[in-house]
Amino acid sequence: MADSQVRVPEPALTPPWGARLREAREARQMSLRELSRRLDVSPGHLSQVERDIVAPSISLLYAITSELNVSLDSLFSDSDRADVPAQPGADPSVPRTPGEGRYVVRSGERQVIEASPGVRWELLTPSTDTPIDFREIVYEAAPRSSNNDAFIRHDGSEFGLILEGRLHVQVEFDTYVLGVGDSIAFDSSRPHRFWNEGPGVARAAWISNATR
Repeated sequence: MADSQVRVPEPALTPPWGARLREAREARQMSLRELSRRLDVSPGHLSQVERDIVAPSISLLYAITSELNVSLDSLFSDSDRADVPAQPGADPSVPRTPGEGRYVVRSGERQVIEASPGVRWELLTPSTDTPIDFREIVYEAAPRSSNNDAFIRHDGSEFGLILEGRLHVQVEFDTYVLGVGDSIAFDSSRPHRFWNEGPGVARAAWISNATR
């Protein structure tokens, strides 16, 4: 796997998840050199990721979490909570129930991270302590040539539903253009990648059911 990297601008677009990745690695008593060997990535690059000097590419992030057997959603924390514009149809007059935070996530109170420039993840579960990653993913429009061409592959299955715009999904050698209301399901161990050619934003509800 190539050591492709995205320099983190100031202020950083990504949360300090390097420390969380390092904690997960150390909890499994795995050395940085051993992880780099398994991923075919240089120890120096992984060290920079863990120290938040560089942000990992989406493909590398998936590879690290898969190798460490942790959920992507475990990278979220309460400090990553950000204001999210209310989704279409959201009604601010809807009454709240005391203690609802155990089960309910309001549209403007999601935990959010910028997974990479132009790709935003919004957590749809109130807790990250679950074997299922449930997120809304927002892809800004970008020329195909500007996208990271690296394929992603990891254990488990994926299920997606397009909520807005069009999303290109390539699974192995086949590319699918999905529009509003279209859905897709596939084995995550098959090489895959996503991009949005526009003209507008693409939004999708996404579930990853990882094997742990």
